[in-house]
Amino acid sequence: MSRKRDKPYNSRHIPYSYPKRRRPIPPPPPVVEPPKQKPTPPPALVVIGLPLGCSVLDLKSRFEIYGPISRIRIDPQGVGFISYRSKSAADSAISASVDPSFGISIDSHPVFLSFSLSSLVSCFSGFLSGFLNLEQL
Repeated sequence: MSRKRDKPYNSRHIPYSYPKRRRPIPPPPPVVEPPKQKPTPPPALVVIGLPLGCSVLDLKSRFEIYGPISRIRIDPQGVGFISYRSKSAADSAISASVDPSFGISIDSHPVFLSFSLSSLVSCFSGFLSGFLNLEQL
């Protein structure tokens, strides 16, 4: 017998699992930053008591003086929703509506302005019924 056969492994077969050539070290995994939370959008304002012929342009021209507006919507029931780009603009519109000497009116109709919250939805119906009763007097 030759000495080659006495070896437990042939030269072609390597007893370990590493290849002859070294593999490059893999790059470190990319650092995943946690997603940044989006800033909360400024709350929408609710305008109650709009006149029947009021349009989105009427609302925009009346409320644009308090700051840049991002969205305006009017429901068929005559309730308007205004979203400002900043909270300070929404606060200035609210403070202007609370002013007892001037207030905010559209086409000589006084309107009620408030922040849009889920808790206010229940009192809108009461406010609207009271508002409509005052107009009938």
